[in-house]
Amino acid sequence: MATAAAEYRLSSEDRLKNFVRTVLAKVDVDPADAAIVADVLVASDLRGIESHGVARLQTYYVSRLRAGRIAARPHVETVRETGTSILVDAGNGLGHPAAKRTMESLIAKAREHGAAFGAVRNSNHFGIAGYYAMLALEHDLVGMASTNSVRFGAPTYGRAIMLGTNPFAYAVPAGQEPAFVLDIATTTVPRGKLEVYKRKGLPLRPGWAIDAEGHETLDPAVALKGALLPLGGLGVDTGGHKGYGLGMLADIFCGVLSGGKFGAGLPLPTDPPAPGPISHWFAAFRVDGFREVAAFKADMDKQLRAFKDSPKAPGAERIYVAGEIEHEKTLEHRRTGVPVHNAVWNELEQLAGDLGVPFDIARD
Repeated sequence: MATAAAEYRLSSEDRLKNFVRTVLAKVDVDPADAAIVADVLVASDLRGIESHGVARLQTYYVSRLRAGRIAARPHVETVRETGTSILVDAGNGLGHPAAKRTMESLIAKAREHGAAFGAVRNSNHFGIAGYYAMLALEHDLVGMASTNSVRFGAPTYGRAIMLGTNPFAYAVPAGQEPAFVLDIATTTVPRGKLEVYKRKGLPLRPGWAIDAEGHETLDPAVALKGALLPLGGLGVDTGGHKGYGLGMLADIFCGVLSGGKFGAGLPLPTDPPAPGPISHWFAAFRVDGFREVAAFKADMDKQLRAFKDSPKAPGAERIYVAGEIEHEKTLEHRRTGVPVHNAVWNELEQLAGDLGVPFDIARD
């Protein structure tokens, strides 16, 4: 496991959240908003998705807050609302608080009316999409979440950067089994994974990225100047057109539907930071609108176990279902400590010194 590697140090979950809250409060983020951001970032690290965890605290959030590119205390406004829908303007604030509160509003609407849909515009990066979809689980609802992003990916047969990583997340409750949680980018990998591979000095896998001329590359430094490929990879032979279509669908739901920015209107990574370029989309619906919840959960357990117990490929030790690896990592990291890469640890320590806040995240 990564926690045993010399390149990682172990943090306490509570101390890591407290550090994030303290840092954000120091740059004038409302304490309630800071607590939401901390919860989302640390949830990502707990689930083993280190590309979207505390590694982004300085580069994605604090640096932009200090530069005035993200509003620390935004004016968040409900633009349009019905019994089963809501549109929120995030006021160029951090994406996490507006996203969580919008999803909570949809959960309340879905519990009353059976289903609800919502969108947020004029926002910023909101962390992992799965966090928001999973908020529905404790209410016996199915949750969905998506977001567009700064453009990182090329369309099938193209080399221009036209789409973000544009993830979709779905969370479906089960009974004795962990919930089915599918949280996937519609590019082959998120851009953050290229950053992780560059930091670790590792080559990329085939089908992940192209260079600026449209040629496939395994060099993460070159890929960061090029484009990500759609889910499925290069061309159509391995299904790249499917990821391309899903990425555009996410952009339509998030950007076009909300009246936010979309397509070529979204910034490139090399563009000067623009206020509130990102939009999100959410949905929730009641299981009991279709059948009795206990029976559904019992059948979900049967479904999940059937796949996990099915015959394995030669050399394979185990078959997983979506969300199971992340669920088990969360349990392990809560037991043994949250792994933080040394480079990230050093960056956080430097940030603490720069802001004059205590740096006490080590696990006892």
